[in-house]
Amino acid sequence: MKEFLKITLFISFIVFIIWQSWNCKDEITGDELSKIVFPDSNVSYHAQVEPLFLNACAIPGGCHAGDNPAAGVSFETWLDAREKVGIISPRFPEESRLIWAIEGRDPGVARMPLDRPPLNANQIKGLKTWIKEGAQNN
Repeated sequence: MKEFLKITLFISFIVFIIWQSWNCKDEITGDELSKIVFPDSNVSYHAQVEPLFLNACAIPGGCHAGDNPAAGVSFETWLDAREKVGIISPRFPEESRLIWAIEGRDPGVARMPLDRPPLNANQIKGLKTWIKEGAQNN
């Protein structure tokens, strides 16, 4: 019985990964992402974070957008990004699952953005700074 449960869980996990990958229809190249540069402080949601989310995470038809976003997490708006507890923990970037996912250290979750080039060091640092500054809708 335990072996059957293990096999069922393993198959469910594989199906979930395949389903998630299939539903990601990202067709934006890394060129657009590389143009998004964050300042060292006073990071703005509207000037830096939102364009990054819209080009890396919430692309129309992409993973974290639409009526059924991957893992129930949408990055289409500031409210969407803040809706699910723990994804963004204001003032605590190292406790934010968003940071874990983009750095590839969230257990059981592939590095994000999925099947795309990773965010660059400036963008990761910028997201951490935005979160540390309170993850404001500024």
